[in-house]
Amino acid sequence: MSGIPSRAHAAAGGAFVSAALLALVHPLAATIPLALFVLACLLAPFFPGWGFFVPTATHGPRTRRAVAVTFDDGPDPRTLPALLGLLAREKVPATFFVVGRSAAAHPTLVREIVEAGHEVGNHSQTHDPFLMLRSRRRVEADIGECQGVLARVGVTPLVFRPPAGITNPRLLGALRRHGLACVTFSCRPLDFGNRRLKGLKHRVLGRVRPGDIVVLHDRLPPDVPIAPWLEEVAGILDGLREKGLRVAPLSELVGFGVMRTDPPAPADDASRAPQAPPGPPTGGAWQAIASGAPGAARALFFGAFPLLVAGGVALVGARGTALLLLATLAVARVGSRSTASHPHPFAGLWLTGAALLALAAALDDTRFMLAYPSVVNAVLLGTFALSLRSGQPVVERLARQITPDLLPAEVRYCRTVTVVWCAFFASNGSVATALALWAPRSWWAAYCGAISYLLVGTLFAVEYLVRKRRFGRYGRGPIDRFLARFLGSEVVSS
Repeated sequence: MSGIPSRAHAAAGGAFVSAALLALVHPLAATIPLALFVLACLLAPFFPGWGFFVPTATHGPRTRRAVAVTFDDGPDPRTLPALLGLLAREKVPATFFVVGRSAAAHPTLVREIVEAGHEVGNHSQTHDPFLMLRSRRRVEADIGECQGVLARVGVTPLVFRPPAGITNPRLLGALRRHGLACVTFSCRPLDFGNRRLKGLKHRVLGRVRPGDIVVLHDRLPPDVPIAPWLEEVAGILDGLREKGLRVAPLSELVGFGVMRTDPPAPADDASRAPQAPPGPPTGGAWQAIASGAPGAARALFFGAFPLLVAGGVALVGARGTALLLLATLAVARVGSRSTASHPHPFAGLWLTGAALLALAAALDDTRFMLAYPSVVNAVLLGTFALSLRSGQPVVERLARQITPDLLPAEVRYCRTVTVVWCAFFASNGSVATALALWAPRSWWAAYCGAISYLLVGTLFAVEYLVRKRRFGRYGRGPIDRFLARFLGSEVVSS
């Protein structure tokens, strides 16, 4: 997981940096990014796929013809025996996101799910639809109570699905406290807890795509008979097979564990939830500020370094600016974990930045800070250039994370794009160096703090257009749909 706690923290940092820069143009302009951030916070809870407040798994790789089938709100003694029988006959694995109070009332059903080879996740203790409007303490307790109930039957979920998929900023700390990852869904037939059963099969099969996490429900309202519901579920499984989509375990699809089995916890330990790996303690507003500080500091340091140097030197001098930037870099470094087995890909940039800032502070010399963009470009140039000799260029490694089965022509294209980026880093670094040595500081700040970013964005956009035109592999998002129509190609991938 990245050092930034969530996309909300990164967005907050970006919004405040943008507001600070726009305030130099006009005070009212500074309200635009802040208003957009507030709007995103209001909308995000109802769009689980955004992963805005909490890093969230919503689907697996779109390049694999596999899906995961999940059932929420059980276990229900009316439906589970018949459902487990159907899954056994179809040889289909499923994941059951169970409600703690239902699991407490029917612990043998949870054991039957696990013994049948299926997975179990945490779906809260009470399935309160307004859980994400409750206090931090209540959210954490509700999740922990469900963990405790399942621990009594020897199951420790590693994933949590919030009721209705709704998240909020308080959820992140609660999940870390209990060692849980957030998993929602990407194919939702809106069955309203099986109250809208008619056409369920067609709604699922009409929208399912490779990599989807399908959400169904295994709890039935009292007035809904079992047979029609089971027929719809069977039709979904048959339809997935006809579409060439294999039903895979959720853990296989998302690439991490969903649960583990342990000896049943003693009854007197029921209220004590499993402890998470070491993480930041929760503590209300102060904890939220502390957890968001590294992401905001990182966005500020790397996104506005040239402008901070230019403005800071004019206000507090070279030494004061260097010390302030050193403090910002130290805060940013807190959230970037690097270990011997998983080193940070550009860890040298942290040390180089700290060394240059230390020299600038010690000698009260601005030139050491001006050198940093040139060093960044040199490191990136070296990384990309050396990868051309290693057999798998950087761009190809990045591309295979999304599309593992690259065609030979795509592999050659990735190599060409890596060469283009090498040329860009060489020219961009040369311009930054020349401006640092011979141009007014305002020119250096304008180029390194704005123009170079525009050039990077332009290069990304042009490369994206060229790639889509040459190879297709369009997705179903609005941009790709527009490009497919504009460029005269069909949508060829999900």
